[in-house]
Formats: sequence, structure tokens, C-alpha cells
Amino acid sequence: MKKNVRWLLLIVSVVLISISCTGKEVALQKEPLSPTEQFVIQNLLNDEGLISTDLTSQKDLFLSESVGLWLAYLLEKGDRARFDAQVNVLKSYFLKSDFIVWRLEGTKKATVNALIDDLRIIRVLLEAGEKWHESTYVQLGKKIGENLILHGMNEGLFVDYVDVSSHAQANTLTMSYLMPSAFYTMEKHGLLSQQQVQDQLAILQNTPLAEEGFYPKYYDIPSKSYRFDEELHMIDQLYVAYHIASIEGDTEPFKRWLLNLLKRDGKLYGRYNAQTNQPTVSYESPAVYAMAARYMLVLEEQQKAQMFIEKMLSLKDPTTGYVEKNTQSTHSFDNLLPLLAEREVENAINNE
Repeated sequence: MKKNVRWLLLIVSVVLISISCTGKEVALQKEPLSPTEQFVIQNLLNDEGLISTDLTSQKDLFLSESVGLWLAYLLEKGDRARFDAQVNVLKSYFLKSDFIVWRLEGTKKATVNALIDDLRIIRVLLEAGEKWHESTYVQLGKKIGENLILHGMNEGLFVDYVDVSSHAQANTLTMSYLMPSAFYTMEKHGLLSQQQVQDQLAILQNTPLAEEGFYPKYYDIPSKSYRFDEELHMIDQLYVAYHIASIEGDTEPFKRWLLNLLKRDGKLYGRYNAQTNQPTVSYESPAVYAMAARYMLVLEEQQKAQMFIEKMLSLKDPTTGYVEKNTQSTHSFDNLLPLLAEREVENAINNE
């Protein structure tokens, strides 16, 4: 009997030591990483935490777009540790005079910001501060937001970019840059007034449509007019539709146009000729399918969202990221936006 007791005590001791030694590992293993997330961390994220734009010619080019998308994904996933690490990257490398520079080339900072990236980062910082009760995130989001409002508006509207030193401004507002979720979050935190939010949203709400159903490229502030491009970038088009749908605007004509293109060709191409409706490139883009999925999600059409996710996944190696099979080329945007879309669709399905 005593022998059995001794054996039992020995087993309990071993188990306790094992738990003590591996407790840190257990705490970090929240869930398995997806192959795409693994690819981003192992191949695109360098030792400083900067995300390379690609693995070849732009390996030393780092974009605020990548920072924002990575932060948005980590917030959606609930990965506080990696989120915090990327906030430190933002503060260490991308901030200049309270502006977020839109890119780094090696250690050389760009001289201007990019509105869409700023709005995404501001929104994510403010929302993360609320979610995790972290005041430093909110303070940083407010500081960047206040500076953007002070120097990055023209006639009451945000502009595409501002020179961080001279404060010289663009006089255009690219339609895809208008991000209602960011405006509402900024209003909630006292950065924008209700009227300022409505002024931005009015540009979206009054957007004219081409006969086929697509959107203009930008709004020209001095002439107060919308301008269409001869070549349509599907990412831009889908962002505009996504943002209009998010404020319950009518995007039915665009949706018909989009699904007709898919039905006609069996796929979506990256760019189209505005006059002929024919593709001007031969490639499919994971990011296009990701945005199409996110757009369908806002419309609460989860089956179509899942269909676009499946089209997106068909372009990737199941064991890694979105890497072109023949050339082995890749791009941070074509990995980060799909990663975010996949997570959002999964969360929506799980929350049904």
C-alpha cells in the first residue's frame, strides 16, 4: 500500500513539474496558425517586425498598408501579443511628426502619408483600446487622428495624402479611401463631429454610377466633380461597394455587374477596360476575391461570401501563402487581405 502511495506521489510530482516547465508554451498556443498566417510570420515578417512587400525586388520595401491590414487581422483574431508588437513597429518606424508615412524603403521614410492606411490604423487602434481596455492604443489613435484632421483636410474633406513636412495637400479624394467605419469610430472618440462625418459620407452616398454599374475613381475637390478611370481596378471598385453597403447604400447595380463578370468568365480579373468591360490583365488576384467576400459579408450573403473565399483559396498552395506557382512571386497585400477576409467570414459563420 505504501509502495502504491509513493508511486502516486511520484507521478503527481512529474505532472506538476511538466506543467510548470511548459506553462509558458501552453499560454502561447491559443490555436494553430493558418498556413497563410504562418507564411506571413515566417517569410514576410523580418527580425524587426517589419512586413516585406515581397520576397524579391521589394524585400526591403515596407508599407503602412501592410501594418494596417496586419493589425486589423490580429484584432479580428484576438491576438493581443502580436498586435502589441506591431504597434511598436508602427511607433518605431512609420511615425514622423505624428503622421504615418506610407512606406519605408530600407530605412528611408516616404515624405507623404496615405489616407486609406491612416484611417484603417486609427480605427483599429481605437477599437483595440476599447476591446482590451488599453488606453495607450486609444491615445496613439487619437494623436494620429488629430494630426490628420488638422493637416489632412481640404474644404472639410479628407484628401488622399499630405506632405509630412510642408503640409502641402492633394486636391483629390480617392473613392475607395472613404472608410465609414473609421469615421464613426473617430466620431465616437470625439475626433470628428457628426457634421464632419456626414460630409465625408455624402461623397459616398452621392457617388454616380456608370451605366454598367461601376464606380468613379476619385472626387476632385476644387471642381466638386467625380472622375472615372479608363481602366477599372477591381480592388478599388470592391472597396467602394463595400463601404457604401456598410452604410446601407444601394449597391445592387454594382453587384449585378460583378456577378455577371464572374458568370461570363468563370473568374474575376484584376483590371477591366471601362469602355469594353473586357479584362486588361490575364491574372486573378487573391485580394480581389478577398474583397468580394468581404463585400458579400456586409450584404449578409454568406453563401456568396464563402464562394469567393473558395475562389480565393484555389489560388494558393494549401501548405503556404499566396505564392505564384510558376514564378514564386508573392505580395504582402495578396496575403494579408485574404487572411483578414478568411477570419471575418469564419467569425461571421461562428457567430450566427
